[in-house]
Amino acid sequence: MGLTTAKTIHALTVPGACPILADMAREHAKDFAERLPRLIPKEETDISHLSDEMADILYPRWRTRPYRMGISFPAFAGEEYTRAVELARRSPTYRETNDPEGPVHHAAFEAGSARVLRDLYDLVGQRPGTEVLVDGKKAPYAHELWLPLFWIFVAGEE
Repeated sequence: MGLTTAKTIHALTVPGACPILADMAREHAKDFAERLPRLIPKEETDISHLSDEMADILYPRWRTRPYRMGISFPAFAGEEYTRAVELARRSPTYRETNDPEGPVHHAAFEAGSARVLRDLYDLVGQRPGTEVLVDGKKAPYAHELWLPLFWIFVAGEE
């Protein structure tokens, strides 16, 4: 074994023999909080005051949020509208927004309230303008795939 090869093996196997390799070994992927300037604290100890979106950006994987299926629907004429709004208001995240055509109702439900979501979808699912949201976002096959999968939880309510 030549002298150069011995030095290389020594540099790779003995910690501290090569400062460049030692620095590379200590490197790890930095999240957003680690890249912030040190003028502010590196991390917050309590993130409960942050919105879900901001907590996900600053501290991914810190907050466990409940998985929710949502539905939004515009106002419509008929007696079913009153019942639909009543069901939507059972959601812990219910909100109402105004569009040029009128109010739009947004509701999201956790697994324990799967029956309420199913009853609401039965009333408004086939109406124009109704959207199904998977954890707050539009998703492919939300009507055809995600809702039936979520309705598995209806059996657990009984």
